[in-house]
Amino acid sequence: VNPHDERYQKYVGKKIRVPTTNRTVEIITDEMVEPSFGTGVVMICTYGDKADVKTVRKHGLPVIMCIDEKGKMTAEAGKYAGLTVEEARKAILSDLEKEGLLEKTEPLDQEVGVCWRCKTPIEILEREQWFMKTRILTDQVEKNALEVKWYPDYMKHRLIDWAKSLDWDWVISRQRLFATPIPIWYCTKCGETILAKPEWVPIDPRTTPPKIEKCPKCGNTEFKPEKDVLDTWFDSSLTCAVHAGWPDREDWRRLFPADVHPSGVDIIRTWAYYLMVRHLALFNEKPYKSCLINGMVLGLDGRMMSKSLGNYIATPEVFNKYGADATRQWAAAGGATGSDIPFRWPDVQYGWRFLTKLWNAARFVSNQLKDFEPSENVELQLLDKWLLTKLEKTTAKVTDALEKCQFNIATEEVRNFTWHIFCDDYIEAVKDRLYKPEKYGENKRQAAQYTLYTTLYRILQLLAPVCPHITEEIYQTLYREYMKHPSIHVSPWPKTLKERIDEKAEHDGDLIVAVINAVRRDKAEKRLPLNTPIKRLTLYAHSEADVESLRRGEMDIAGTCKAEKLEILNMKGEGKPVEEHEEIRFKIEY
Repeated sequence: VNPHDERYQKYVGKKIRVPTTNRTVEIITDEMVEPSFGTGVVMICTYGDKADVKTVRKHGLPVIMCIDEKGKMTAEAGKYAGLTVEEARKAILSDLEKEGLLEKTEPLDQEVGVCWRCKTPIEILEREQWFMKTRILTDQVEKNALEVKWYPDYMKHRLIDWAKSLDWDWVISRQRLFATPIPIWYCTKCGETILAKPEWVPIDPRTTPPKIEKCPKCGNTEFKPEKDVLDTWFDSSLTCAVHAGWPDREDWRRLFPADVHPSGVDIIRTWAYYLMVRHLALFNEKPYKSCLINGMVLGLDGRMMSKSLGNYIATPEVFNKYGADATRQWAAAGGATGSDIPFRWPDVQYGWRFLTKLWNAARFVSNQLKDFEPSENVELQLLDKWLLTKLEKTTAKVTDALEKCQFNIATEEVRNFTWHIFCDDYIEAVKDRLYKPEKYGENKRQAAQYTLYTTLYRILQLLAPVCPHITEEIYQTLYREYMKHPSIHVSPWPKTLKERIDEKAEHDGDLIVAVINAVRRDKAEKRLPLNTPIKRLTLYAHSEADVESLRRGEMDIAGTCKAEKLEILNMKGEGKPVEEHEEIRFKIEY
């Protein structure tokens, strides 16, 4: 009871009988008891939960284990021995009712620790275990966690908060059959602990005796093995050093600390934390320079995808329907780094449609490059400069996003540029130039070929981390002979070529593309084929600067829109406004 609860002060120090076991216990006081909760009296058992563990240790209470490893009641439970926990609960309620001691029965909501996999309530048993002293490293964990670059940044607080919240050290032993053996023996006479020397390992104490003749303490020659095994995380907690080559290579520190440690939001408290404490303890150094935390995958019902919930989608089902690259797009673009990603079939289907668009674009480019020899000696036209400017800016954005582990932003930048700017806008705008060199001149056709060749290769480079299969296939077909790299995946990451960026060309190109799209939209609204000839296309621009920009692209506008006659007038005119350029209007005569 609470020491300040006047209702029960007269009972403090007295002994009472527990009716279910006939055991006598003493009434004690503790500040942790909340007088306003329930009866204001707490029954302490060994053990029901962590609060019981703390109370037993604080007050030095005797440990009475009523439940064994199989979940059955022991002899300490008296007449309930041999029953399962659930059976014992029902029997106890029945006996209390028979004795007239059951005051009332009502449903209660309780916070009960359960197995994460099967949801069975957890019972705490007292057993000897091996621990690693981790709490003494808490300050070092916090200091080093703050030095690590986290993606996203707020995830560092989850590690620090976890380290600070721990009530006890890391239990590294497990009572299982399969795992790494703990290389320890005990003297059968004096109990001395014999730890394997480094040169003995790997060794299993359950099958191999220690490599000594007698106990160093008492001289006994018989030993018994440690039968427990190590927590799996104890092995994983050395990943960074082992991957760098420790302890076999003298130069292992050249790859240590790891540049990045990829992990999941659900194992920050295990893998990210255990890596930190093990490496700090062994090497006094953080294990990783940066830590990438990924979220969980959610099922179609919005809950975490798992077999036990039955809401999972089998990977082969997705691969067989849409392929690996479409699935990888969903994973990369599905949400911000660290956030949970819902699985949605339409998202994967969108990725598949994008790959179809890219493949068709690559086929078009391939057909247009049959007589093309890569060369920088070309005279770029306005829309060529426009596209290459967009390309370099996209490269900068994608590179920056990937450096920050913002895979969703990087993926969307590449997809938007490829689908809309490259395929929908540029390719459609240069088809006339490519098909009619006699009209435009061979040099302008070569400029378009160069732009197609250069842009598609850059797209493959930017997309390769997310879609490794289709990018490699296109690379091997179109670029291997000239680029010389055996695979696109071993080629250098592209640098942003700032000298290609032409702000004036981008401005003018945006205007020209907007006009082309407005005209094509007008045809679509009238249910006309896009190749429908236009007798007269009149553009009205009040600004002289806009008139100049439009005239720089008049051949592209006329050719793409199939306009037999194009007029660009410096005046406020009639007709429809161009989307996003309301000051420019157009009128069409079919």
